[in-house]
Amino acid sequence: MEKVDHFLYFGYASNLKTSIVEERIGSKIQNHISGRLQDYGFRFNRKNQDGTARANVIFSESEDVFGVVYQVDQKFKDKLLQTEPGYQLVILPIETINGIVEALTFISESEDEDIYPSKEYLDTILQGAKEHRLPEEYTDFIKSLAK
Repeated sequence: MEKVDHFLYFGYASNLKTSIVEERIGSKIQNHISGRLQDYGFRFNRKNQDGTARANVIFSESEDVFGVVYQVDQKFKDKLLQTEPGYQLVILPIETINGIVEALTFISESEDEDIYPSKEYLDTILQGAKEHRLPEEYTDFIKSLAK
């Protein structure tokens, strides 16, 4: 039986930016592909200690979340997990041009309302969306949530 030395991770917020994921795990990302999480919606509903909002995804049959699927070396899984306190890593099906893959992603049970991301955080998300050529309508939607 072949030993799996990597896992797939779906980034949808600040982790859209490849350089941020690389900085967080301390290693270069060799393989990634754009993907879409169906029946989930992007939200800013997780409160930071400073009162600003962090991104999250929630189940929503009429929405999709666009992002990127990274292939990450298994030895960096704990490092990645430590970068997102308050979130759980869950496995979800992500649609890619190569078919559906099972990938880990961060989800929080938080449901805070009327909170908004910092300009720096929003800019990071938008830079990552541009890097991976996510649909313009989708990035406009993210901007509309930020106010």
